[in-house]
Amino acid sequence: MIEFDGISLRLGEFSLRDVTLHIGTGEYFFIIGPSGAGKTVLLEAIAGLHSPDGGRILLRQKDVRTTPPEDRRISLMYQDYSLFPHMTVEENISFGLKMQQVSPEKVKERVRRIMERFGIANLANRLPRTMSGGEQQRVALARALVVEPDVLLLDEPLAALDPITRDFFTRELARIREEYGLTVVHVSHSREEALRLATRVAVIIDGRLVAEGTREEIFSAPPYREIARFVGMENILDGEVIGTAGGYVTIRIGKCRLRAPDRGLKEGDKVAACIRAHEIRISPTPPAGREENVLSGRIVSMLSDGAMVRMTLETPFTPMIADVHRSKVIRHGLKEGMEVFLWCPPDAVVAAPSLHPVESS
Repeated sequence: MIEFDGISLRLGEFSLRDVTLHIGTGEYFFIIGPSGAGKTVLLEAIAGLHSPDGGRILLRQKDVRTTPPEDRRISLMYQDYSLFPHMTVEENISFGLKMQQVSPEKVKERVRRIMERFGIANLANRLPRTMSGGEQQRVALARALVVEPDVLLLDEPLAALDPITRDFFTRELARIREEYGLTVVHVSHSREEALRLATRVAVIIDGRLVAEGTREEIFSAPPYREIARFVGMENILDGEVIGTAGGYVTIRIGKCRLRAPDRGLKEGDKVAACIRAHEIRISPTPPAGREENVLSGRIVSMLSDGAMVRMTLETPFTPMIADVHRSKVIRHGLKEGMEVFLWCPPDAVVAAPSLHPVESS
């Protein structure tokens, strides 16, 4: 459906560099990355708002570098919705159809149907400034879909909504993709949104596509240290590979040794051992039968969150975070200031090199 073939694009001091990417028909594709990484620029290039300096953009296997935006069958919706402030809801929704020179009778009928679909017929004569964020969201989606696009581009569409409204629209976006048979490309900072909606995920950092895969591959086993940090892996311990055997690597971190699944690493590689907080087990005594992946530490703070307790621990190399079920806290009598042992299974450790490796001296 959408292909980037070595796209390069400079806008002032910022550059997209050699982006190659394929997005299949019907996918719900997420693009994530830090602020200023180039996510919105990539969306705008798909929509035809920027012309690449190099490479090709293909839609339905056709090079569209010279195809005007209105002929691409694409709708783009921004975080602020970009509704025309001087137009009513009905006028906002009908705007794109009028630009396509659809007959007045068909405009009226299609706008009526889409307003009924989104439950906003009662808002037809309202101006955007008189509506809530959720109402504006419905209007913006109706305007984007009434022109019957093949591709829906979403730039942080849920960021400005309160948690309850955000949850509703997350479910609504999934329904819309199915109902309208769309390919959706969604830019977001939200791990939760991607985990609920994405079929695949791409990561952009500093104008470069640095990773692409399923949501499980990107969030559970990020390929680089920087991505692990961005997707919220709480514990990132820098070390060095000192051995490989049996499909696992051994990582030296200070005087500690951690084992992790081998990802094509070699002895001497600088890597980070990345561990999610819920994978760490805490006990006041050394875990029985465990000689590897065991660290010592001291509980610095404990914060309850429902059934879980988030602990911050001081270790010989770096502070660490563990999420422990309240029943285990009670069973082990865990409390602040206590000396404890931390353990995690080797398969829960992700060995991730840096995007910018430092050469050994």
